Amino acid sequence: MAYFDNLDDYQAARESGLYGADGKPLVGPGLTRKTVEIVRSVAFKLNLGNYQSMDFFVSQKASCDSSEVDTVSADLYDWCFDQVMQSVKEVQEKQAKKQAVIAAKSRSAA
Repeated sequence: MAYFDNLDDYQAARESGLYGADGKPLVGPGLTRKTVEIVRSVAFKLNLGNYQSMDFFVSQKASCDSSEVDTVSADLYDWCFDQVMQSVKEVQEKQAKKQAVIAAKSRSAA
């Protein structure tokens, strides 16, 4: 549980939602700007069929000023999401080619 020296710190913490490792708020009246480390990640499970699946995971970390937390956090999430979805798309394209070859072989064998 966070400890607050005064009511202003408590109210600032409630407004910002940002706490340091010591449990005190990072922004608010009379508080100096602090550097914050943000980590965002995205995970995705792709069903390949025939009881097979493939897991994708990306994590990224950045440090920024406490006043930029929302922007940097959103940018990190967007980057992680884009990386995962790009990999998913590549696997889906490879799977589609593989299925097309299998279908062509089965048609020619019949």
